[in-house]
Amino acid sequence: MAADPEAPQSKAAKKQELRKQRRRLQDAGRRRRLAAAQSRWPRSRQNRIGNAAARRDARVLSRVRHFTAWLW
Repeated sequence: MAADPEAPQSKAAKKQELRKQRRRLQDAGRRRRLAAAQSRWPRSRQNRIGNAAARRDARVLSRVRHFTAWLW
C-alpha cells in the first residue's frame, strides 16, 4: 500500500492497485462460493431463481428511477 493514500498516483500505479484489488475480490468470491458449495444445506434451485428475479426487478426499478429523475 502507498504511504499516503491521498498522494496522486501514476496511471500505472493506479492500474496495478486496481488489479490487486480486483484479484482480492475475485479470490474472496471464490472462497465464498466454495464455502457455499460445501455447505450442508445447499440452497434450493427455486430459491436461487427467486433471488435472481428479485435482483432483476431491483435493477429495472433503479434504472427507471434514474431515467425519470430528470423528468420531474
